[in-house]
Amino acid sequence: IKLTTKFSKRLTGLLISLRTHHVPLNMHLHRLGKSDTPRCPHCPSIDESVHHFLFDCPHYQRERHILACALGRQATSLPYLLADAVATPHLTRYVNATRRFKATLGEILMPAHEPD
Repeated sequence: IKLTTKFSKRLTGLLISLRTHHVPLNMHLHRLGKSDTPRCPHCPSIDESVHHFLFDCPHYQRERHILACALGRQATSLPYLLADAVATPHLTRYVNATRRFKATLGEILMPAHEPD
C-alpha cells in the first residue's frame, strides 16, 4: 500500500494485476474465455504468463535488455520488480515499450516526483 499511495489507479492496477497474474495476457484471457489459446503470440509452444512476458519472450528482448541495464541482476527478480519503488519506473517503461497492454490499459504514467 505504501508503494502505491501516489501512483495512478492505472499503475496501481497494473502492479496488482501482475502480482495476481490477472493481467491481460493470453494465459489469463484464455481462462476467462476471451482468448482462443493461452499461448504467447510470439512463441506458439509456450503459455503467455507473467513470467514469460517479463523474463523469457524473445520478442521483448530489446526492452528486457534496457530493463537489465537499468536494474542489473535485480531485473530478474519478480518480487523486486513488483514491490520496490526503484524498480517501478523501469518496469513501467518496459511495459509501455512492449505495447502489450496498450489496447486495454493505455499508456501507463508514473507519478510526478515531489521536490526533496
